[in-house]
Amino acid sequence: GDGNFDPGMIDEARLRESVLDGMVERALLISAADDAGLYISDSMIDQLILATPDFQVDGRFDAGRFDVVIRNMGMASRLQFRDLVRQELKMSQLRNAYEATGFATLGERRQLARLENQTRDFAVIELRVDESDIQISDEEVADHYAANLSDYMSQEQLVLETLTLSRSSFFDQVEVDEGQLEAIYQREIGNLAEQRRASHIMFEVSDPAQEQQALERLQQVAERLAGGEDFAELARELSEDFGSASSGGDLGFTVAGSFDPAFEQALFALAEGEVSEPVRSEFGYHLIKLTALQAPEVPSFDEMRPELEAELKAEQVERRFVEATRELANLSYESPDLADPARALGLEVAVHTGFTRAGGEGILANPRVVSAAFEEEVLVDRLNSQLIELDADTVVVLRVREHQRPEQLPLEAVAGRITDVLRQQRVADQARQKAGELVASLRSGEQQLEQLADAEGLELSKHEAVRRGQRDLSAVLLQHVFAMPRPDGAAPRFAHFASPGGGQWLVRLTGVTVAEQAEAEVDNPMFGEFIAGQTAQQDFSALQEYLRSKSKIERY
Repeated sequence: GDGNFDPGMIDEARLRESVLDGMVERALLISAADDAGLYISDSMIDQLILATPDFQVDGRFDAGRFDVVIRNMGMASRLQFRDLVRQELKMSQLRNAYEATGFATLGERRQLARLENQTRDFAVIELRVDESDIQISDEEVADHYAANLSDYMSQEQLVLETLTLSRSSFFDQVEVDEGQLEAIYQREIGNLAEQRRASHIMFEVSDPAQEQQALERLQQVAERLAGGEDFAELARELSEDFGSASSGGDLGFTVAGSFDPAFEQALFALAEGEVSEPVRSEFGYHLIKLTALQAPEVPSFDEMRPELEAELKAEQVERRFVEATRELANLSYESPDLADPARALGLEVAVHTGFTRAGGEGILANPRVVSAAFEEEVLVDRLNSQLIELDADTVVVLRVREHQRPEQLPLEAVAGRITDVLRQQRVADQARQKAGELVASLRSGEQQLEQLADAEGLELSKHEAVRRGQRDLSAVLLQHVFAMPRPDGAAPRFAHFASPGGGQWLVRLTGVTVAEQAEAEVDNPMFGEFIAGQTAQQDFSALQEYLRSKSKIERY
């Protein structure tokens, strides 16, 4: 959001009810999937786990990382996680059985195409009430405060202790072996290949009858080369490799392994500027000329040293980080506070004050930290949290040192806030009341929208052939305008709606038209897919409603 969200505004009773509803829904769907005989094999679960990036290190599944992640999710064991995956896949199978069978009829596509291509003609003015004209008395503020005491409590705050383990901190703790560095260097430079630039003249052999003829023609070319003619000119004139002939037979620079084995053997046996004897490949006969040699650029050991050290260190750091992560998870689980884990791992306990459900800065801004801090075991029982993975390189464990509960704020501390709330309510109420009166006068014909705009000193804007998705107009306004009923004959429709700024829009709708291209777009796949998706969702919702109606549900 915008960073100003106050978690204290959450209705906890409603939140608990929502969570309970979700748990009931889940249980019903799993039961329905079992009744339908849906089956998830162990191999399906294995494949999903092995392919999950969160469980991988350097692109490969890592059992240690898997254990850390599922522990961070609150899972007691691998078996519990596999059961969760099995349930999720079963529910997905059940949903897909409905969503994959949705379809759209011609009538539905036609109706949607007409709605999508509908345009409307309307005029609008925005009515606002001047806030400065509205006075809020001290008595009104006090009455509102007394009636809404629970809205004006201090924020619940915690004093947190955290232990953070970072992969980067291990780089200074590991050393590299000079022998290993030298071995890696030799391996790297050994992979650097010499590049050769080749040109060739080829005569194609597509059947045995052409064999002798191609060889004789190539020998004639060799004689002309011996007589001093230019290789590139002869390639342009005679070569049947039309892709390279136009460039004098040039094949560019290449490294070993790029060509037919016989061709390559001949090429790498040549000295620069030398032409080979006739060479037979799978395509035909060639004369090959080595036109240039490009030796590999071999960096020195000192130039490559930082890169090689980082590579060697990364392997050790990964191992140390995973081991330390496991040790931190175990020690924090066994210890009453964070002192022992900190000593064992050489870490410092950080203390954070003023922590709220809105989080804090740095690692405290992470939603996983916020969630862990307010878990019952951590907040009430004062146990260390489970290991929290902030990202692939950072894990943290926390505990609550102090819990400062919400307290009632005095009236004088919140009077200004209450005044603003009441003023905004009064502005909206007055704007709505006045807009209702003005629309009534428009509907009765007592005055026209133009006259009203002039009388109120408001700007009247007229719009013709507006589409519902037009970007230069307010989306909220268009939503209201397109929800208005069609004009009754020549008589326009009038309505008023709340605008986001606390005012009211007064709207006159004069025309509703379907654009000519509507019929042509009936076969647009987008319409069919949208309707099919909506139909499938309705079918699945109907299933959920049916499951609820036929099941006995007890809430505790």
